[in-house]
This record gives sequence, structure tokens and C-alpha cells, in this order.
Amino acid sequence: MSLFEKLPNWFESRPLVILRFNDGFEAKLRGTTSGMDRFTVVKNHGAFSDVKLPSLCIAAMLEGPTSKFYVGVVKSKTAVGTFDSRVTIVKLKKLELHSFDDLQQRLDGKIFKTLLAEKLTSSFFAIGLSPKLSIAIIEALAKNPENKSAIEVAAAHVPKFRQINGAVWEQLDAIKMAIAAFGLSKSDFPKELDVPVGSDSTLNHFDNSHAGSKHNDEDDDGDGNEGNGTVHVLEDNVIAKDASVIPGFELIEKHLTGKAIFSAQSERLEVFTANKGPLEEMLGVDLIYINEVAGNTVMVQYKMLTAHTDPATAKSDWIFRPDSQFELEVARMRLPTLDETIDDYRLLRSPFLFKFVKRKGDGESHASFIVPLNHLNHILDSPNAKGPRGGIRIGFESLGGIYLREADLIGLIRSGYIGTHRVETEALKPIIQAVSEGKRALVLAWQKQVNAKFSANIDED
Repeated sequence: MSLFEKLPNWFESRPLVILRFNDGFEAKLRGTTSGMDRFTVVKNHGAFSDVKLPSLCIAAMLEGPTSKFYVGVVKSKTAVGTFDSRVTIVKLKKLELHSFDDLQQRLDGKIFKTLLAEKLTSSFFAIGLSPKLSIAIIEALAKNPENKSAIEVAAAHVPKFRQINGAVWEQLDAIKMAIAAFGLSKSDFPKELDVPVGSDSTLNHFDNSHAGSKHNDEDDDGDGNEGNGTVHVLEDNVIAKDASVIPGFELIEKHLTGKAIFSAQSERLEVFTANKGPLEEMLGVDLIYINEVAGNTVMVQYKMLTAHTDPATAKSDWIFRPDSQFELEVARMRLPTLDETIDDYRLLRSPFLFKFVKRKGDGESHASFIVPLNHLNHILDSPNAKGPRGGIRIGFESLGGIYLREADLIGLIRSGYIGTHRVETEALKPIIQAVSEGKRALVLAWQKQVNAKFSANIDED
């Protein structure tokens, strides 16, 4: 089913929204870090009372006697005070449209022209339309090929319309979890983004990926505005050079696909993505989080759960099916013998954790839980966990609530309570090597003090 076939059903619950910005707003917006890719607007609660989010929007921006029109997504609304709300608007794409009169003339049928005129009499900043009027406007605009393309690009950022495969979703989730562990919101965007030409890095899917990215001095869309919503990529050797300063990273350096940098106060988070083949052929994704500040390293490996109903009892649970590849991965998860004195505390020394994710979801969020390796080994040895056809029962019910939620894990990583001891940085080597030897995707997140050097010493093989 195409996007335009899906929109009528979507508009039944989330109709199109019209936003009207004051004269001069567009010029100020283009001077910000993220420009048209992502920005927020704060108004009194009543200004947004007519809208249901998230949904597509038509943004009209006055510029003297004329207006410019864009299609985008109003993604979220949050109360920021007693009287005010903030909405987040992303991925504005220019429309070939000159005025609301122009839009009215393009509509088929007098009834829709009248309905739009009535809606425009509202004094609200954000105007929610009816489902039928929303469809009529989108269909009228889409008759122009450029407008159709703009609508398709913008609509891809409505969560329900984002079509990504499982491997890509897992890597995106790993990146967002690393950002959250760093102390930022999952929706925050990088200061810098380096993606090689032709790379399939999931950083390309990252919301607001243009913000702060290094780019060429070119005008991509021909409108005189540089880099509007387009990520300009760097050559592969730039990323390889950045990675070469990380101890042990030569093991996967040749497989690097992208890098993003986030910052918060005196610390920075460097996120690297790497893989050994097309995303479609990936078996999964790993996240390695190195918290240089606390001195701990944590690795999270993703595994998918499949729903199963016992025909005898009619009870439903979730099944994980381990295979020979999984057994090899677990066999490699061993820390080297520690000869040095430990001078820091950990609740859990092992850096190895598994994030189990329900295969079924909406493409944006999937229910999940996390268990450490030693807990997983306990489950694998338990006769009560045996499922059908060699599967392992490892669902929410069978675990009885004994597992980590994502928020729990994020807090433990940030506090330094779990993961390797500071003197065990050598544990990085088998982790990275295990990933590089298998057909897996990798996200490496490196949290460090600004201008501080990492003191790890990893010997060459």
C-alpha cells in the first residue's frame, strides 16, 4: 500500500494541520543550527487546542507581501508552563504554492474551497482540518510532481509511516539508548555528523541528521538556500582517521559506516556505526558503550522475541530461539583474568547484557526488557524455560518481572554501577573482535571528558 493510500485512514484520527508563522520567522529560522529540519514553537495552550498529533502540517511563512509554504510533521506537544505549550516541527520541505488563495483554487469542488476559507478565519496559530478536507488538500498538492515528492519525504517522518527493516530499527534503537545513557533526550541531534558517500549507516535515518553536519558549499535544491534538509557526506578516510585514535579500533576500522558527535556540558559522546555487509544480511546489532568518565564498559546485544500460544493451555508467552551463531557469541563473552588491583565498585562486573525485543511493534517502539549474561545462562539452564521446537521461554510473564527495563539500564550505565572496572579496559578487545569477526552491525558509543585522553592500552595481536 502506497503512502497516499494510507493517508486517508491516518487523517481520520490525525488530520492535516495548518501553521501560520509571522513575517520574518523563516529568515530567523534559517539562521539557527537545525533550520527547517527541526525546531520548536512555544504558544499558549489554546493555540494548539485544535490539533491532534503527530501529523502532517502545511506551514505558511510570511515574507513581506508574499508567503512561502512547506509540508512537514508536527511531531509532539508538551506543556512547558502553566499557560504555554511547546510543539516540535520537523522536516519542512518546500511546496510549489504561493498563497492560500492559490490552494483554494486547486481544490476540486466548491464545498472544499468553502471549508478551507472558513477554517482560515480562525485566529489560532495551528488549525486542525477535517479528515476529508485534509485528503482533498493533499490530493490537490500532489498533482504537482515536486509537491508529491515533498509530501512523501515529510510523511516518512510520521512514526507510523516510517518503513524500516528489523536490522535498521535495532541499530537506531541502540543509538537512541546510547544518547539517553549520555543524559540527553533520545530526540536530541548531533553537533556533527560524518557519513561516507554511499554508506548504509543508520545515522542517515537519524531525525535532524542535517543539524551541525559538515557539508559542501552547494545549493542542492536550487532555491538559493544551502543544504536545506540534505546531509552532505564526507569521504571515508575522514572517519577512518577519526577512528584510528581509539585504542583497539583498528579491528573494525575498515568497516566504519558513520560517526556522530553529541555534547553536554564538559562531556561529549562519539557514536560510531560499523558493519560487515548490507543491512539486509545482518543477523542483529550490538551496542558497546564506553563511559570514560565512570570507567565502565557495557555491551548490549539485541535478540528478537516471537509470540507463541500453547495449544494445550491457551497461554501465550514469548519465545527466543538460540542457534549455533548465538552459542558462538556467548562463548566469546569472557573477561580476561584480572591481575591488577580494583579500586572502583560495581554492582555487576560483567559488561555483557541482552536486550530482548518483541518482534511485533509499530516500527517506532517495541516492548523490550534486558537481562545480564549470567541471568540469561541461568534461564537457559532452567527446565521451566524450555519452549517448543528448541525455543526458550523468556517472556515478560515467565520472568516474573525479574529483568531490567531500559530506564533501569540507562541509569546503571550513567552511574557506573555496572560494566567493567576501570582497569579492565582490556575487555574492549575481545568485545570488538567478536563483533568484527561476525556478520553483525555495531554501534560504538564513547563518552569522554572534553579534551581528555583515554588511557587504555590494548596490545596488538
